[in-house]
Amino acid sequence: MRVLFIGVLLVAACSGPSDPALVFGNDTPGDLEELSSTTFARFVEVFPAQADCIGTVTLEGARELDDRARYDPASASITIRIPATAPQLEISLVHELAHHLEFSCPTHPELRAGFQAEQALEGEWFDGETWENTPSEQWATAVVELVLGRLDERARVNVTPAALAIVAAWAGGE
Repeated sequence: MRVLFIGVLLVAACSGPSDPALVFGNDTPGDLEELSSTTFARFVEVFPAQADCIGTVTLEGARELDDRARYDPASASITIRIPATAPQLEISLVHELAHHLEFSCPTHPELRAGFQAEQALEGEWFDGETWENTPSEQWATAVVELVLGRLDERARVNVTPAALAIVAAWAGGE
């Protein structure tokens, strides 16, 4: 038994990080899978320096959900409310993938102070008086703008060019 355990440890240690992957829950509609696969590929292209920490993310659609989408860091899973328009689904997916990076990338805390300064935000990263004043939510909004090239008008957050540049630099490994 001890030899098997050591063998498993060696395989895990030598295999290194896994390639980024998006997997789908059993009841995920085909059109959501197709749109999400394309959006995920674009997301990975924009974040090449973070590819090693993206890993595998699970996506499921939910016909009933209090929010547009949510991310569960314990399972690295995203749930998106369906139906929705294709642009809304893309924005929701990228926004939640941004939250995934917060939890899966060990270098993410290094960019937080600079991002918060450029956005004129104070306080803890995950806490704000409102959703719009929460640094984590502004970060996710910035990632949407960087990946999709458009704002999430529903977010009511203005990302400064300097804050966006911090996100882009981190995405590219600068």
